[in-house]
Amino acid sequence: MNADQLDRTIRDVLHGWMPDDSAAPTGIADRILRRRWRRLLLRTTGAALGLTGIAFGAFLATGAGGGNGDQPPASGSRVLWQTTLPGKSWDACTTGPDAVYCRGEAYDGVRVDVRSGKIVWEAKAEGADSGSTPAGSLPGVRDGVLYTYADHAPGASDAGTDLVALDAESRRVLWKHELADDSRGRSSAVLFDGGILANAPTFKSVVALDDRTGRTLWTHAWKQADCDRDAIEGVPYLMCSPDSEKAPQRSTVVRLDPETGEPRTVATVDGPTTYLGTDGDAVLLGAVAGDQQYLGDPGPSTLIRVDLGSGKVSRHRVEGVPMGVVADGIVLSFGRDGSAVAYAADTGERLWSRDLGLRLREDPRDPSMRELSSSAAVDLDSRVAYYLDPSGHLVGLDLDSGAVRWRGEVQVPQGPVEGGIAPELMVHDHGLIGQIGTELFRIDPVLPNAGR
Repeated sequence: MNADQLDRTIRDVLHGWMPDDSAAPTGIADRILRRRWRRLLLRTTGAALGLTGIAFGAFLATGAGGGNGDQPPASGSRVLWQTTLPGKSWDACTTGPDAVYCRGEAYDGVRVDVRSGKIVWEAKAEGADSGSTPAGSLPGVRDGVLYTYADHAPGASDAGTDLVALDAESRRVLWKHELADDSRGRSSAVLFDGGILANAPTFKSVVALDDRTGRTLWTHAWKQADCDRDAIEGVPYLMCSPDSEKAPQRSTVVRLDPETGEPRTVATVDGPTTYLGTDGDAVLLGAVAGDQQYLGDPGPSTLIRVDLGSGKVSRHRVEGVPMGVVADGIVLSFGRDGSAVAYAADTGERLWSRDLGLRLREDPRDPSMRELSSSAAVDLDSRVAYYLDPSGHLVGLDLDSGAVRWRGEVQVPQGPVEGGIAPELMVHDHGLIGQIGTELFRIDPVLPNAGR
């Protein structure tokens, strides 16, 4: 089951869960899916939908893990700035050459100077009081243009979504493009060399847009599959899995010609799969290896590696789920109780497991839910994977061994527990930029024996 299929399943269950609940806001199912849950869902695609409620699988079973390891000497850090963003709800941020950009409930974008932390401009959302919720990602920044999302029909109960191009200096709207639904995840809009690949206004299709004008360059449609999109070495690809049991039970990796959109099937794999990411010029897919219904259910899985040059497919049985950030041949995933687990991206071998030692509070309203740490932010020069928790604690693990190399902390207001909510952490110029709720900060880790 891929992210598109999972969204539909959860939306159906949510609609069935509270069909006559007069206290439930209109469109609550779609709004939940547009919250930061999307980041969690993409991380843990095999969500468990319970009979007595809805429990989203926040952590993946990975078996026994390693200990905390030796603690490093007190290494220190430098908090360069900390800024409180306007509004009450923020989710997606991304970095540009000289700025950090974020999107929230009441703002389609804000620009923050990366050196000083000062807010340069704000682009308020229309109908900001409609109760709509933040996007799960931002497509990115390129050549002075910020690509973000906005409600297509502000204030409506079913507002829809537009992809919006904003001039990064003036915040002027350059163009808008309507998407098929409210999906605002990592594959809803993908920058490739020569354009931006976006969901089309109709389902099971994509459109390539000129990134400066929004003009349609070409379109591509398919049937009987749900497809993730990505740009690999500047080229757009589709990773497709059957959308139902009635569809042909095979998955495909399809290359789209950047200039014409002409499709070419690189490889075909038996059965449903989930797109995990890329490792160099290879696509990583995941599949169940036992009787599980979903990839995140307990049990073995299969790591499928597709070489994009030759089309060669290799399979590796994995105890656990190698789903997470891919960095230099290593997949950084999550284990039980806030641990990090590293897998080899070429063989699926489990390399190390480490308790992050972060503060992840349980949600008192639902014992099955707890806070999440950020996904790994990897500095390849220092070979450190950094993580951030919602309370402002940070940890840096050695990418190759999992040893703890640094710990830090940023003082942030302590709000109520929001189960399933993850902060965001990004590497910028060997430092870190983090976002927790309305707090945005830049911190410079001082690694021992690293000259920093």
